[in-house]
Amino acid sequence: MKRNIKNIGILAFAALALTACSDVVDYEVPDRFSSNGAPVINSIYDIQDDTTPIEGGKLNQIIHIKGANLSHVKKITFNGVEVKEVYAESEDSYVKIPRVIPEEINNLMVYETEQGTLTYQFPVTIPSVEIVGLMNEFTLQGNSAQINGDNFDLYGFNDTTETSPASIVIANEKLGYREEIHADSCTESFTSIFIPEDCPDNSLITFSWEEVDGRHTKTISYRMTDELMYGNFDADLGWWSDFGKEAVTDGTHSGDPQSLGYNFLRFVGTWEPWSWNGTGFGSNWRWPDASAHPENYYVKFEVCTAASTPFKDYGNNDMYHEKNGGWLMTLNGGSPRIQFDPVAEWGLLNTYGEWVTVRMPLDRMLSVNDTPLPSEPDQWVNLEFVCQPNTDAAWNVDCSFGQFRIEPMNY
Repeated sequence: MKRNIKNIGILAFAALALTACSDVVDYEVPDRFSSNGAPVINSIYDIQDDTTPIEGGKLNQIIHIKGANLSHVKKITFNGVEVKEVYAESEDSYVKIPRVIPEEINNLMVYETEQGTLTYQFPVTIPSVEIVGLMNEFTLQGNSAQINGDNFDLYGFNDTTETSPASIVIANEKLGYREEIHADSCTESFTSIFIPEDCPDNSLITFSWEEVDGRHTKTISYRMTDELMYGNFDADLGWWSDFGKEAVTDGTHSGDPQSLGYNFLRFVGTWEPWSWNGTGFGSNWRWPDASAHPENYYVKFEVCTAASTPFKDYGNNDMYHEKNGGWLMTLNGGSPRIQFDPVAEWGLLNTYGEWVTVRMPLDRMLSVNDTPLPSEPDQWVNLEFVCQPNTDAAWNVDCSFGQFRIEPMNY
């Protein structure tokens, strides 16, 4: 009996089908691997759901094919890319769609066995490179910066040679700075770049790569210090309380995270349930275009939690505050306050002492309180910043916020 098995150690599900029997049994075992003609496909399912047939797949997906004459596989391809991992019996075949970008897309699966070939319409979704921005946009020069995104390795970013099909350029046009770099680490789930030591603040990083439909580019920002709303927290910001002033630190005090070049707010202590822990500060508004088109801008800032005191997960709260409390922000005196829900909304339970950039849409902050921003520069705008523990237990807090700024969503 011939069994067609490729990379069966990787496809763990197949192991269940290959149960060994040490006892001699005096009856005929059905041949699950017989084939009497060309392959036939009746339906296809995701490996985790054998109840709902699917009409297409995605890279790396394991699919379950049901039909007839599926054993004795010679070759299976999707969009011309050959499968490396398959386990096939007569009526069932388990196939892993290769995580490879095809040279061309024909939306066909070709299933070839020793007794025939079947061409089957089965489109496979081809993902694009996804780039959000740097995990920490204020990473200091001379360090690696992780990129928030996906699928870099599929499009050549893991090729660090001069002939790489993908490119990364850091530039500051005003200062005449331009440096071409490569990803210094690129896997299926992780990508980072090394920021040159001489890279100036207020630079732009442009990624360029080739996809099936042509050349793509994406530009993101790096250390936009010119757009900081409150600078170094050391000028006359019109503080509302000493609570805020006392939270300002420069990264040199015991337990402080590393400064990213500027003072920041570090809140430390035990706060009782529903206690009001707030401060506020202001600045002259310098973004008239953001006032006219807030839908095109972010309010950005970096956050950092001590490893021992993660953010609290206070529930599935939306921006209209069906459940009050938590971290609250008010831009330009509006009401109600915007709720910053780091865990449920942003996936930031614990940054383990590292800084992470948050990008909050400016129009969302305004849609709740309906408070207009100044249409002319140099008008006063304030930010109220509050934490109100909204659980029955007190909160042990040690988290930091810094580099509040206004930036375009797209460069």
